[in-house]
Amino acid sequence: MVRIGWLSDSHVDPFSSSNVGRTDLPGAGECLTEDIVSLFETYGIEDLFFNGDAVFQSDAFWDSEYEHSWPAFYDRFWELVDNSGYGDNVVCTPGNHDVPLQYFLESDERAHLKYKKEYDDVTVLMVNTAGNGWVSGSPEMGYGWTSGYVPYKDLQWLDRELSRAGDNAKIVYFHHHAWFTPGDPNASSETDSQSASELYWVCRNHRAIHDILSSYDKVICPQGHTSQTQTEGSSNVDGVEYLYKKHYHHVYDGGVTTYAYLDVDSTGAIVTTVDHDTGKENTILNKTFD
Repeated sequence: MVRIGWLSDSHVDPFSSSNVGRTDLPGAGECLTEDIVSLFETYGIEDLFFNGDAVFQSDAFWDSEYEHSWPAFYDRFWELVDNSGYGDNVVCTPGNHDVPLQYFLESDERAHLKYKKEYDDVTVLMVNTAGNGWVSGSPEMGYGWTSGYVPYKDLQWLDRELSRAGDNAKIVYFHHHAWFTPGDPNASSETDSQSASELYWVCRNHRAIHDILSSYDKVICPQGHTSQTQTEGSSNVDGVEYLYKKHYHHVYDGGVTTYAYLDVDSTGAIVTTVDHDTGKENTILNKTFD
């Protein structure tokens, strides 16, 4: 059994101010450090997998130029991570606010477009849903902005690595939701997946992603991104468990909500979220693999 961490959406902004509609808390701020320490020292995780939106340039949200991050943002993010004392056990893949991707990738050797780590009977994969990170896309329609996209070569990589994992449990981290279905397996239909009024953005090629994931057993997918999500749980679609939880940085009220850890081996998985303010634990998945 391995215990690993799940965290995303810290939205670190070292230059945030209340005059752009934010609180005086620069994203997760020091709470990020506190919760990383908690994951390692209180809950005993081995590694933390941070699946996107490390940073967020709040005053550029509606900027048509859409440069949402630059090096100083990542300097602050990695400082907060390293202040925990556990930075060597943290890896990060990008979210929609970690663009352009050049700055993200250059920020630290722990920043990856995709990532793999194996334990005794568990394979962890982290997938890039930011596409090309709006190098040649558009801020309105994605490839790294709201809707997300997994490039074809990364889909091929995902398929190969899932195949190589064999009978291992397979934990696949996404930033943009590969499927977002609390209570409704049809919610990732073409019409629903691009609902701007609900900020309801799953990956544009979610069908192709799901076709790959559902070809394998023992697949669990922690996801991030959706700031409107105030519920926590898992949707089982064709045997794949798609996890959803509260957006870590509370983008409407400031502060942070929950972080999570997974206990996994080849026989099953238990996923638990922890409330930053109260310490209350919530088991959102308790699954025995067939």
